[in-house]
Amino acid sequence: MNTDDWTTLLGAAATGVGVVTAIMAYWTTRKAAAAAADSADTAREVARIERDRWHRELTPELVFSLIRVGPNRLRLATTLDGPVGLDHLDTITLTVRDEAGWNHARPHFDEAMRTELPSVIWGPARFSPGVDGVAAPGRESIIRGLERGNSVYRVMENSEPPSWFQNAGDWVEGYWEAKLRLHAVCEVEGYKPWIIVAEVENPGMEYISDGSGEREIPEQYR
Repeated sequence: MNTDDWTTLLGAAATGVGVVTAIMAYWTTRKAAAAAADSADTAREVARIERDRWHRELTPELVFSLIRVGPNRLRLATTLDGPVGLDHLDTITLTVRDEAGWNHARPHFDEAMRTELPSVIWGPARFSPGVDGVAAPGRESIIRGLERGNSVYRVMENSEPPSWFQNAGDWVEGYWEAKLRLHAVCEVEGYKPWIIVAEVENPGMEYISDGSGEREIPEQYR
């Protein structure tokens, strides 16, 4: 083998070593990038789990109480009772839910009934339309700002039967002791909203004090 042959062979070997080195460097870089990506994904997942845990721990502790202040008037108190770490809520959107277990959108209803259905609150009470910015039919009320330990009050009234209901007294009888079902969306800037559902004890109807055992019917239903 002459000098040129050795030169050619050594050059080829050097090239081969260079290629192997380049391949090894490439795979090392790929592995490092993959490890970094996995590490970043793990960090994001841990951060998400921690945020969710913190969010759950800050779930507002709302206390609701309902008292009757007249034949057709009630007062709902909403109190932010905790937890520690949640000092206030920016807004609370309260919505009256219909009674559970019934589908009132019956297919045999005529067009007029179907038109009226969205305004019917199938439960004992509604927010009083026109009070505290409440719009008809009184299903929703918004509380703007509530500090921990404080209460906000909303005026409520007996729910109204639909126009096709034959006996208003039956409507009162059917709902007078039913619980008020509420859906609350609680919001604070910088946090995902919290959703709270609650059933509030209904103060019910007082018995007539003449010993007859009869119950008083609100004035508007007499």
